[in-house]
Amino acid sequence: MTSTPQPAQSVQPAQPAQPKDPWWISTLADLRDDMDALVEDFFERLRAVGSGYEDVSEADVRATARETLTLLITELRGEPIPNSLADLPQRLGVRRARQGVDRDRLLEAVRLDYRVLWAGLTRVVAPGDAGLLVDHAEVVLSTVEDYISEVQVAFLNEREILALDTRANETRAFARLLAAESPEEVAAEVARELGVSADAEYEVILVPSAAAAEARRLVSAIQHTRGRFLVWDFDDGVLFVRPRAEVLARHPLARTRGVVIDGITGFAGVADAARIAHRLVPYAPAGRLSDEHELWPPVAAAALAPLLPGLSARALAGLDGVPAGDRERIIGTFLSYCESGSVKQTAEAGFVHRNTVVNRLRAFHDLTGMDPTVPRDAARALIALADAHGDPPHSL
Repeated sequence: MTSTPQPAQSVQPAQPAQPKDPWWISTLADLRDDMDALVEDFFERLRAVGSGYEDVSEADVRATARETLTLLITELRGEPIPNSLADLPQRLGVRRARQGVDRDRLLEAVRLDYRVLWAGLTRVVAPGDAGLLVDHAEVVLSTVEDYISEVQVAFLNEREILALDTRANETRAFARLLAAESPEEVAAEVARELGVSADAEYEVILVPSAAAAEARRLVSAIQHTRGRFLVWDFDDGVLFVRPRAEVLARHPLARTRGVVIDGITGFAGVADAARIAHRLVPYAPAGRLSDEHELWPPVAAAALAPLLPGLSARALAGLDGVPAGDRERIIGTFLSYCESGSVKQTAEAGFVHRNTVVNRLRAFHDLTGMDPTVPRDAARALIALADAHGDPPHSL
């Protein structure tokens, strides 16, 4: 009888090192100010080690090094750990397991943190204070060792789970595609491993963490069909990928907050689409999937706001005196009209007479000075509404 592997025992989180003197606190502050050099030192040392991290992107390595070194310095200073870093050992161990990093290579990489910290300390400490630095060697070493233990436990637990999961190879193959600097060079091989076509059209959906559980439930109901999704976990969300199958209105995730990018020609394009979705998902409204074309107004509004503060409010000032109900109908008609540019289709969509649509569009023009039938004015109005109202009402 085969027994089920038991998760490795967890260790207690490392306690923040208690500061001994103001000199140590000041020295660590100088070290933290040298963070760019610390990250570069870590990256060069890891590259010198050799193989083991081929499927981990340089951006991932550098970002993780910055988070790790920040966490360790914070602990050494005896300061509260920020929420964003509290679960870093768990996240790092899980991610490296999913990326197929070997345990020995992982531990070797994490142990580099001690060398990087110590080399950094020797740079920022005056020669006359070398004795004081040596007095703190043990606390630096123990802090790094506690971090290594936490990462290792998370890594071993996740690797045992992946060993029981038939998706383990799929996950590692997909990671290789997402991490590749030139996805087209690995796409065909990864597609074969995943059992998908390298030349098909694909859709990519990124759902933020807050909506991930519901999205997983909806997807699990169709995973036995030909339309099943490949699934990849990020720290801040979940990526769903499959050959393009359905129109958005009938999509199983149509009512889930997220970003969909479809019509991706070839599996190699999935990696770039995932990066685009990551940039767009903060702008996605609640309760439905949005595509990249729909989200350009809020993205443009966010980019323009620091350059032209108050511009959107001034552009829409004429609507301020309109009763709320009328204002909502005028804006809703304008937005509906922008979907098609057709008065007839706008009227049919809102179950109103075409004259009602014409009157509301004229009112929008009179109140704002922006003519919905002029593309430049319509673009300005869409950006202004996205800036002022976030996700404006779409009802007529």
